[in-house]
Amino acid sequence: MTDYQDFTTKDMPIGERRKLNVGNIWSNSIKCTKCGDVIRSKNRHDFVRCECGAVFVDGGSWYQRIGGAKGAEDLTELYDDI
Repeated sequence: MTDYQDFTTKDMPIGERRKLNVGNIWSNSIKCTKCGDVIRSKNRHDFVRCECGAVFVDGGSWYQRIGGAKGAEDLTELYDDI
């Protein structure tokens, strides 16, 4: 699976990101408050669960879908121009 952070920088302009099919989210991450696991979705439709299975994140750089138990700390970072 391709990780968009391998070929972009947080300060890359939106026009350049679109040429590479990358959205506006630099780091689509959450922390599970139950097990402490920090997880990041690395590409569109990259569904990732924490170690204990309580929470998940999905969407890569394009959208953020968080689910599971009420116990996720949002660590999302956007690109600098957003």
